[in-house]
Parts: sequence; C-alpha cells; structure tokens
Amino acid sequence: MKFLSKRADSAILTQKITYKRNAGENNKKLRELLLKEQSNFCAYTEKFIDPLDSSEVEHFNSSLKYKDNYYNYYAVIRNANLYKQDEKYANSTFFQTLFFQNQATLKTRIGFSNNIYYEINEGDIEARDFIDFLGFNHPTLSEQRSKHIKRLKETFQEASYSHDDIEKYFIKYKDQLSFSTALETEFQIEFDKVLNI
Repeated sequence: MKFLSKRADSAILTQKITYKRNAGENNKKLRELLLKEQSNFCAYTEKFIDPLDSSEVEHFNSSLKYKDNYYNYYAVIRNANLYKQDEKYANSTFFQTLFFQNQATLKTRIGFSNNIYYEINEGDIEARDFIDFLGFNHPTLSEQRSKHIKRLKETFQEASYSHDDIEKYFIKYKDQLSFSTALETEFQIEFDKVLNI
C-alpha cells in the first residue's frame, strides 16, 4: 500500500507529462518516473520490479484512460491487472475520494494482519471494496507474499540475525523488500528507513 501515495512535487506534474496513445517514448518516460517515485515497486502488489520484469503504466480508473492525469497513473507489474476487478467496482466511491493516495489516511482505514488486508472499521465498505478491487487478498498474491515472508524468516533464524542485522540485510538487498506491508508487520522494520526515502 505504500506505493499508492501521490506527491504534489512529482516531476510528472512539473514536466506536464501525460499518457498518450501510441506514444512509446513519452509513455516510457512516464513509466520510468513512476518507477522512480515508487522506488521500483509495483503499486498494486508491492513486489520489487526488477529491470527484467515487464512493467507498465496502469490507469487506476480504467474508464479515464486517455483522459486521465498523474493521479490516475501507477507503475505496475504487467500481470497486476489480473487481480483488478474493474467492472465490478466501476461506480465505487474510492474513484472520487482517492483516500488511498494519502498514506496517513490509508493507514487509518486499511490494516494488515496474518497475511490478510482488512478494513479497520467494520462498516467501512469503501475500504473493503478497495481491497477487493485491487485483489490484495487474491489467493495467488497472498501465497506469494506468505512464501516470501516464510523464506526470509527461515534465513534470518538460521543466521541468528538480530533486528539490526535484518535491517542491514534489507539495506544491502533492496530487491528482497517485496511486500513491504507484510515485511513491516513481520519484522518490525521501517521500510522508508531501509530504503533511505
């Protein structure tokens, strides 16, 4: 969820870059700037995007494609759209409120525990719909997240890593920071600190 926030000082805004139909170089620059803002992480899945991964500019609200702007763009791994349920939530209020683009607000509305994203307030239908819309709890993504955390836990236990050792590991191996929300919860690390952002 960390990579859903938007920045008022974005280079995309200051340079007035927009997505253009059949404009490869322009859209490549837009994707690269989004990746830089997102520290090379997929906005939807929180997976680290390796240079060899297929990533693209995703239009959060698909109905605005070619009429949208920076606040509707995210860099994502190409198959992240497989989890997204566009048609089912076409009229959802989160398209208007964009509550998820403010990190502080997002943390008060969506929680994470035991490998499950959930709405913090039981009656918060908008937050529940948003979780479902992006497929945060999709079985395939959930399994990948669980396996990644399990593998890291085993590595750290075998090496008898302290909390400081774990932080140093992530500083050295940033590509192991996939699933930031789960990592912060499981290892009590400050993601921004280890990424130095």
